[in-house]
Amino acid sequence: MTLVTDVYELNLATSGKLKLRATAHLAEGGAAPTFEACVLLHEAARIERRAVDALPRCPPSTRLAASIEECWCLVEGRDPPRAGGAWGHVLQDLGRVDGTTATAMLARLRPRHEESERQFRKLLAGCTHLVRLRGSGALVPPTKEEQRAVHRDVERVLEAFPGAISFWWASYRLLEAMGDRKGAWTSLGKARRLDPENRRFEAMSLLLAARSLPEEAADEILGRVRGSSDELGAETYLMYALAEIELAKKATAPKERWLRALDAANAGLTQAPSEGLRKNLKATQLLVTALLAGKEPTLDILYLAGLGESATTAHSTRNVVDLVTLLASRNVAAHESVAHAA
Repeated sequence: MTLVTDVYELNLATSGKLKLRATAHLAEGGAAPTFEACVLLHEAARIERRAVDALPRCPPSTRLAASIEECWCLVEGRDPPRAGGAWGHVLQDLGRVDGTTATAMLARLRPRHEESERQFRKLLAGCTHLVRLRGSGALVPPTKEEQRAVHRDVERVLEAFPGAISFWWASYRLLEAMGDRKGAWTSLGKARRLDPENRRFEAMSLLLAARSLPEEAADEILGRVRGSSDELGAETYLMYALAEIELAKKATAPKERWLRALDAANAGLTQAPSEGLRKNLKATQLLVTALLAGKEPTLDILYLAGLGESATTAHSTRNVVDLVTLLASRNVAAHESVAHAA
């Protein structure tokens, strides 16, 4: 128990230092220092949650205090959607303490949280293109003109709430669809800095790196995945394999990259948690097998992988390598939408 308590105290001390550093950045003013403060406050919020989870027998008032601090960090970290999730933790923990204690503990957070939500909702109400897209449940509209209009709304949100992780993700997806890979890389990088533990963000960054960065820089990023001893997860293995395939297009001797892609697809298949991921990993496996055999990949790959519906609607002359990559990246990003983001 002493060891657990020591870990708890250490977490609280670390969180406190992060908050102090964030306060200093906020005092500087300006976009860059404010974003750095948001990064620090998001980390502090994660630590507050880990600190209380480290206590096997946590007093109700201690748990409520941790939830309040987590929510406070996300409010001050300019992330109303994530703060809303943390507010749910606060409400759950309120029922475990008496009313007088709850009122006193919420005196600082409640008005600040309510004001942040009011400002956020008011801003969203004025983002007409974003509002319409939210109703469709999609993230990327079909035309470039619509994409630019929605992205302007997303930029408005991020100007006011630069810690809003889901809107940096939306910015990345829209910019990538618009062909602005440099901008997409920047936006995804900010989402990853705010939420470095998000494996989906990490996975998508691998393919984007292969497409956006010079080969040496992209290979350095992929090398970190190759050298990792951790179990990476099916999404990361899939996007790593596709990134190797992408870089192989520029290689004079692509076989080594194809072999690494095949190894990654095989590893991902053993971990795939969903049917969609399994099918896309299988398609990638079949694709690389064809490339290694010196064969031109055909739409048969999609049928054999269980993606017959996509094969049926695909243009018969479309590049199968690009088609497999497109389908796989859509699958990895599928659950993200503006409806979820906002």
